[in-house]
Amino acid sequence: MFKNKVVLFEIPASDFKKAKEFYEKVFDWKIELWGDEGAMAYTTAVDKDQNPVEPGAINGGFYKRKSNNDHPSFGVQTDSIDETLQAIEKAGGKITTPKHAIGEWGFMADFTDPEGNLITLWEKPKK
Repeated sequence: MFKNKVVLFEIPASDFKKAKEFYEKVFDWKIELWGDEGAMAYTTAVDKDQNPVEPGAINGGFYKRKSNNDHPSFGVQTDSIDETLQAIEKAGGKITTPKHAIGEWGFMADFTDPEGNLITLWEKPKK
């Protein structure tokens, strides 16, 4: 079994209502607005813990665009963000957003690879 799977995507948006309308019409996604904080994008059905039930499927969300340089990104799940960030720096990547809690869902951090691509890390909460 592979480790460190792609588990989410993030799309910047200046107007979450417009993004909701567009992605629901074009892709038939279900978009749940979170006020000015962002929106959740469901591309597939989820279980009671909000995990996709279809193997290989992922859900994602929208975050508030801060500049025209913001671009869509994806998230990789890891067992330990701390260990992964160390490996990223050793391999030539750069940490752009340190590890931080995301409520009951665990932790996130962002990094850029040596080519400058922004990627998100996600660590589930320990039970």
